Amino acid sequence: MDVLFSNPKTWIVLAFVLLVAALYKKIAAMLAKVLDERSAKIAEELAAAQKLRKEAEAVLALYKQKQTEYTKEAQEILAKARHDADLLAAHADKELKAALDSRMEHALEKIAQEEARAINEVREHIVDIALAAARTVVIKQIESTPQQELLALALADIDRKIH
Repeated sequence: MDVLFSNPKTWIVLAFVLLVAALYKKIAAMLAKVLDERSAKIAEELAAAQKLRKEAEAVLALYKQKQTEYTKEAQEILAKARHDADLLAAHADKELKAALDSRMEHALEKIAQEEARAINEVREHIVDIALAAARTVVIKQIESTPQQELLALALADIDRKIH
């Protein structure tokens, strides 16, 4: 055994083992402290991540709810716009029909006026023709009647108008 203790390698190994044994508690405590701190930090980060996830899910649910509300509101606006468009189209149809009826009535009145004017013109033309024919007949009658007879007729007519 003397040989064992006289060998410097033995003393080095023994010193190393004693050093490791003496430092083991400190190193182990220090490692445990570092690992515990790291573990605590990871746990905090996980908790924060879970909290953020829950908040994100809540926000997502809120946005989905708002999207549903906005979609419903948009559909209501679209339905109201279609209804208003239908009302405007019906109103425009009524106004167009009224305008067309008014124009038709005006055109018929104008046609009636033109027809009456044409009839009056034809009547005037017929009167002119009748007067011309009567003049011709009277002239022929006067030419064939002797002057004495015409004079007697004229005097009788004057006498009758005076009395």
